[in-house]
Amino acid sequence: MLIMATIGASICVSMAGWRLYGSARQLSESREWLEHSQSVLFDLQQQSQRLDRIEANLQLYQLTRDDNDLRNGHSTVVSLYSGALHLQQEVADNPAQLSRAQNLEKQASLLVRTVDSFTTSSPFPSQQLFANRELLGVMQAAERELLATRTEAAKASASRSLLISVSFTGLSLIVILVLFGFLLRDALHRRRYEEQLSEANEKLGGTIRALERQARESDLLTAARDELQLCMNADQAQRSAARYLSQLLPGTSGGICLINDSRKLIEVDAIWNGTTALLDAFAPDACCGLRSGRMRWRRPGQSEVHCEHFAGKTPENYLCLPLVAHGETLGMVYVECCSAGIAAMVDANLRSLQQMVELASIRIAGLNLSTILEHQSIRDSLTNVFNRRFMEIALDRELRRAIRHQRPLAVLMLDIDHFKQLNDTYGHEAGDAVLREVAAIMRRAVRSEDTVCRYGGEEFVAILPELAIDDALARAESIRQLVSELRLYHHGESLREITISIGIAIYPQNGKSPDQLLSLADRALYEAKHLGRNRVVLAEQLATIPPAGPSEPETVVY
Repeated sequence: MLIMATIGASICVSMAGWRLYGSARQLSESREWLEHSQSVLFDLQQQSQRLDRIEANLQLYQLTRDDNDLRNGHSTVVSLYSGALHLQQEVADNPAQLSRAQNLEKQASLLVRTVDSFTTSSPFPSQQLFANRELLGVMQAAERELLATRTEAAKASASRSLLISVSFTGLSLIVILVLFGFLLRDALHRRRYEEQLSEANEKLGGTIRALERQARESDLLTAARDELQLCMNADQAQRSAARYLSQLLPGTSGGICLINDSRKLIEVDAIWNGTTALLDAFAPDACCGLRSGRMRWRRPGQSEVHCEHFAGKTPENYLCLPLVAHGETLGMVYVECCSAGIAAMVDANLRSLQQMVELASIRIAGLNLSTILEHQSIRDSLTNVFNRRFMEIALDRELRRAIRHQRPLAVLMLDIDHFKQLNDTYGHEAGDAVLREVAAIMRRAVRSEDTVCRYGGEEFVAILPELAIDDALARAESIRQLVSELRLYHHGESLREITISIGIAIYPQNGKSPDQLLSLADRALYEAKHLGRNRVVLAEQLATIPPAGPSEPETVVY
């Protein structure tokens, strides 16, 4: 019967597999046709958008006589013509659509010639634009109808394939279940013996590992202490401590959890030996060990109260040790034991575990303190951007890199317009709020590799590596626009509009040393204020801006 059931199951599975393969091929072909129709519709939509841009650019050109608008319109109409050629290739399988695509190519070609000779006095090509739109509309309607037909056909094919596949699969499952019933009886008996044997092996293995661990505890603690001293930040120290904890407690899993800056959540920062049942973040009072302020075991028969920092099933054996250094609680170390034997091994090495946790907590606390001091030394306390001292170091470093790799470097100097008047009108608290918001906008507007610094007072400097003139100007305009859109309230009172002026200097065009770049950026900033504020001025424009006449002196108020 086992042989017959095996042969029957093999035949049914083979037939089901063959049918599933055929269904998969049909579905794949249907999906390819659907994707083809969607691609054609997407290209047609792009063509419609190009027509809109052509019409807008030509209208703007006639209104403003800006050659840039005409060039934009010409490049777009060329793209329209290229798109029409591409459409002919895509709809080659559909004679009706191919004919329309050829007509669209002719209309686009006429429009290219019209735009080539277009001037501000030329008549607007409304008829040609309308003809192109009409052709695109007809093609879109036809392609949508074709897409609907193909979608319905694909659904019908999928339904048939599903019905047949379910039938074959059901039959296969029945035969397999018969075969499985014969095997299940023997497997249950074998499993009971294996579980008993596994438990005995775990207890024996735990005893052997405990004896071996006693011989190497001293060396392991010494190595952990030496490596922790080499760590440069708290993350390295946590990973190093987790690695040594995994060596100290083989067979366990666990994690190092630290209290975050808000002091309201504990987050898992480092784990060992795979995943644990810990939540990624939990409140400090969710841990019984932290609530009691001392190490706590949870084992059946010893303590039946569970901590509340688990996701899913709660383990039966685990240990929570508070991380404490210099009288401050930093977090906790969690050790999870998969069996009673492993828990006994951890209990036998509890003294070494406590020493390891103490070493880790002291080192992590020291590195956290170093990080705080370093942050305070290079950050501006009000705006949380880098200070002037760090800016000088960063500018020198980025300039050297730019010279070495022959890449451009942009320096933006920014100043808040009429900041003294704002302080005098609304008070220094409002002025501080404006400085913080402007700094926040600059941090969001630049890339992660860029550096934003407070230069002094209401002045900021942004160092933008590998940004040429056009990109730097666009980035500065973006910052200026974002600041001009800022609306702030102080004590329920709306502050006046906030604007900034920006000066830009570029390496190597404007200067080849930090002092030159800063000086030219400052001159460009001064010129931006001289020209009316709320604008961006490039250093290379300084020579082209006419100086103010002697009969009309102007005082620039920063």
